[in-house]
Amino acid sequence: MENENRVILRTYKSVWKIPRKIYSIDSIKLFVPVDVDQAIYFIASLCITYLLLKILPFLSYLPFVFKYVAIPYGLMKFFTKQKLDGKLPHKFFLDYVAFLMSPGKLARFKAVDEYKIKNVCFSTPIVFRDLIIVNRTEAALNHKTKKEKRKKGGSMIV
Repeated sequence: MENENRVILRTYKSVWKIPRKIYSIDSIKLFVPVDVDQAIYFIASLCITYLLLKILPFLSYLPFVFKYVAIPYGLMKFFTKQKLDGKLPHKFFLDYVAFLMSPGKLARFKAVDEYKIKNVCFSTPIVFRDLIIVNRTEAALNHKTKKEKRKKGGSMIV
């Protein structure tokens, strides 16, 4: 029943997105093909882990497999699979740092210390839109009765 009303839309998005994978390094064939992005993130996180191990000496007590395989692999999976606000984590963190460094108050997209306009007085009353639900039959009847009263009694102030 549900499939009868279903419409299938076909797109060619997947045709243009060819996955970049590494199948072998030199003549050594890999067991599982690796994405280029995953390889780059793994190498970058391996370098970061190495630098942290040189800076922080208490991390040197961790086992070799944990230091040089588990932590870089976990970071690689986090940076390739996780989305923060719909963005990849490194782009999210860059935007977050840019937000923290931006000034708190903006006026016309320029940084300001204080807003110049403090006391604002309007010469006319400020009106907001309202949602009024009107029954058309009652409105039509009221309109007819007002016309009849005007004809009989002369002018009417509404």
